[in-house]
Amino acid sequence: MTKKLAAVLAWHYTTGEKFRYIVVSGELIPTAFAAPENERPVLWFSLNQSFEPTAAKWLIDPVTGIKRGATMAEMMELGGGLVRFGVSPRRLLMGEQLRTRAGIKRTEWASLCRSAFVMGADPAHWLGTLDPVEVETCVVEVMDKAGAWVRVSSTASH
Repeated sequence: MTKKLAAVLAWHYTTGEKFRYIVVSGELIPTAFAAPENERPVLWFSLNQSFEPTAAKWLIDPVTGIKRGATMAEMMELGGGLVRFGVSPRRLLMGEQLRTRAGIKRTEWASLCRSAFVMGADPAHWLGTLDPVEVETCVVEVMDKAGAWVRVSSTASH
């Protein structure tokens, strides 16, 4: 593994509103939002170094009534900013290992992947864990008004 590749972090993307709750709790917690009962909650991360399209909130266009993913600018405005938590990918599960440990059926995984491609995401970038991750072990970055990620917290143990 090259030095550059080793330095790449996996990111959990969230909003400024959710950031407040995460900091108070002291950890990122796996969630099973909209997942079937048989699946274990997953804390999702992405190797996408800009933004993970599947982290976008859904909006209904008031003119057309069509459901669509929010843009990053809309996410910043509606969510009180954008924040991401970074950890080493080595700490996480990916692909088939993540799917099986979380109890995600193959058909459901395929459906998630199809939806991801439509949103411009790459499922090969997805990683996750079934365990909480302490905030103090993460690199934390916020998006500034110019759309650049700015590091606000860094730990040696990420």
